[in-house]
Amino acid sequence: MLRKLSLAYVSGTVAALVACVVFWLLGRDGVTAWMGVALGPRLTTGWLYARLMFGGLCGLLLALPMLPNQVPMRGILISLAPTAYALLVFFPNQGKGLFGFGYGALTPVLIGGLCLLWGLLASGWYRLVRG
Repeated sequence: MLRKLSLAYVSGTVAALVACVVFWLLGRDGVTAWMGVALGPRLTTGWLYARLMFGGLCGLLLALPMLPNQVPMRGILISLAPTAYALLVFFPNQGKGLFGFGYGALTPVLIGGLCLLWGLLASGWYRLVRG
């Protein structure tokens, strides 16, 4: 069980690293501004660390036995947790309103897409390392 949890945490962390770099690149290259979303993170250790930890913790969902074994479906299902947290808890607590509309109308699309990327990568990595 400990091995399974460790693999799930690492899978979530690896996927979070990739999703964070993609998010940073989207901001750096002006894609988020083009979308009308006022999010363009700076790639700093503090910003990255918090997201890697959160990605690892959310990755623990991969160890749930009731999830389907298909990588895409498992990834889609686990991506719902960080998406819901960001849109329903994190952004409202920052004063950006429900779904983060304070950042722009397409914020839910951007965050949902990044979380989906994270979920698919985490699920794929988990399957790869689990054997």
